Amino acid sequence: MSKNKIVALLAFIATHPAYAEKLEEITVFAHRSPTSIVDAPVNLFAITQEQIQATNAEHIHALISQVPGVNYQQGSGQESLPGIRSAVLTGAGACGNVLVLEDGIAVRGPAFCNVNELFDTHFEHANQIEVIRGPGSAIYGSNSLNGSINVSLQPYGRNVLQLDIGEDNFVRAKAALSYGNRQANDNHYGRLYATVTDTDGFRDDSGYRQQKYSWRHHSTLNQWQAKLGATYTHLDQETAGFLVGDDAYLDAERITENANPEAFRKSDSFRAWAKLSRALSDSSSLTLTPYVRHTDMDFLLHFLPGQPLETNQQDGVGLQAIVLHKPSGSVSWSWGLDADVSNGELSQTQALPTSGSAFLQATIPTGTHYNYAVDSQQFALFSELDWRINEQFETSIGLRGEYLKYDYDNRALDGRTRDDGTACAFGGCRYSRPADRSDSFSNLSPKLELKYTLNESLKLYASASRSFRAPQATELYRLQRQQSVADLDSVRATSYEMGVKYELANLVMRANVYALSQRNVIIRDSNFFNIDGNRTKSKGVELSFQHRLSPKLTWQSAITVASHQYDSEQISGGVNIRGNDIDTAPKSMANVKLNWSPYDNINAGLNFEHVGEYYLDPENENQYPGHNLWHLSLAYTVNDSLKTTLRVDNVSNKRYAERADFTGFSGERYFPGRPRALMLSLEYRL
Repeated sequence: MSKNKIVALLAFIATHPAYAEKLEEITVFAHRSPTSIVDAPVNLFAITQEQIQATNAEHIHALISQVPGVNYQQGSGQESLPGIRSAVLTGAGACGNVLVLEDGIAVRGPAFCNVNELFDTHFEHANQIEVIRGPGSAIYGSNSLNGSINVSLQPYGRNVLQLDIGEDNFVRAKAALSYGNRQANDNHYGRLYATVTDTDGFRDDSGYRQQKYSWRHHSTLNQWQAKLGATYTHLDQETAGFLVGDDAYLDAERITENANPEAFRKSDSFRAWAKLSRALSDSSSLTLTPYVRHTDMDFLLHFLPGQPLETNQQDGVGLQAIVLHKPSGSVSWSWGLDADVSNGELSQTQALPTSGSAFLQATIPTGTHYNYAVDSQQFALFSELDWRINEQFETSIGLRGEYLKYDYDNRALDGRTRDDGTACAFGGCRYSRPADRSDSFSNLSPKLELKYTLNESLKLYASASRSFRAPQATELYRLQRQQSVADLDSVRATSYEMGVKYELANLVMRANVYALSQRNVIIRDSNFFNIDGNRTKSKGVELSFQHRLSPKLTWQSAITVASHQYDSEQISGGVNIRGNDIDTAPKSMANVKLNWSPYDNINAGLNFEHVGEYYLDPENENQYPGHNLWHLSLAYTVNDSLKTTLRVDNVSNKRYAERADFTGFSGERYFPGRPRALMLSLEYRL
């Protein structure tokens, strides 16, 4: 849309009599301290409880794809690959670009992220999912380079039992049961959540069984307000590998194939925390949040020669502390500290001989490839000043300083030998084990936000920030070939953004433009070395609308147009790819929903999902054309207690790919999209 058309649209909206009053929103962001959505910057986006319940997603991808600028690709089962204002990220440290939290607590430790860690959140019962698009290091620190996702659950609500039944023997039972009486000002109340899922998967040998249990509790103890929480998850998943071949996702007879029926992933996670708040004076308050965390995972690396088994686990404890001062109605100032001490362990072992060429057989032996432990210590101080200069102009200045240290202990033999010390042919074994060492990283992350209120309906925003992520343990210590030391520094990003928020009785519109540059990007080069020093640049436009066309008809949309490019002299496939589009980075994305309620007890929904074309390789020689999908839902409320919903995904039975990429060894590879699928839900409220 041209600039003149955008201006004309805003002018029409501002003067049209149908939009005389501002639409009230009561959603609250957990932005270290609660912030009304009306006052939140435009790059903060909340998926509400109403949207979560209406979508009733089997995979969290279906929810966060409703956020402009977010591009998560679903893998097999509950797996996913992250992308916020970026290409879809892969590789050992890709997970470090997006921080995943539940009720403000990071799901993984600062050195031990995992690209699939969203499956450790209890999103099925979330009352809100908050997405920060763009750098968030000034708030959360390392691992929020491109953005952050926070899944929150509440300690209150109506009792609910729900059963979902769908294709491929999909069965999911959900329960949420409350105790105490919040409305009667009970000092102690809480809520228990459970989700149990079992499915065969639509591809051969791709089923999973998953259980999630959460507890949230609120207490008033003298001068303290206490919010307690815990979440446990277990995943036992069969895993389907890539479907290989040119346009293989278009072959209806092949999309259920699984060339890796032996592949699996088993994962357990547990987190518990206590958020303790009290007033220090009439204008100051203190919040302390101690927490503990544990995860462990076993999975077959079916995509590697020899199919080794990886086992990893981590344990951690931490404390978040924040002091908030409000000396006047125009100024608020907060400061605090974060501390996290974690231990992680990883081993990679291979039981059977490697098949393939003589080179692969000789350089990838059976036995132990890696066996190491890493102790991490993260300490940070942060401060933020919010100043309402006058009725129209506000500014926010934040700064975070962080220190992160790793102590690495190699429990196997140093170097690239077999685990018994003998040498591999062809110059040495593939896997290289560094000697014991320590690494530390210190970073500063500033931010500046400006907000200008033209009137009750129209607000303008601008922001600038610098962000960082420290290298992950796997980037530093899981080396290959002749590399014995990975001398890596933190990845850094600089972001500039401008936005507008327009709110009326029947309309909420947000639009923003951004420019994001990353430097010292870590990659694995053609020599299989982990190196830094590379650069990328991104820019884009993000739009979202929520429009009540009539009392019975509403629509909402999320639209993204973006460009992501390599920005450094970098050789791939024998060519310099500087200026090329980053692979798996769609130029356009859209998610549009239309909801119609012809009667009070009937609601019909139509959802359009668009993913634009993108390149599959850094050389920009192979391309996925993108896809458009349609989804339908019909909900019937029988009475105050009983509701039934029928959902039809991929109504037109479109052949598409959830993920597409390209390698020089196998060519085009795909995770094929699911054919048309139905799901019936019965919800009973006690």
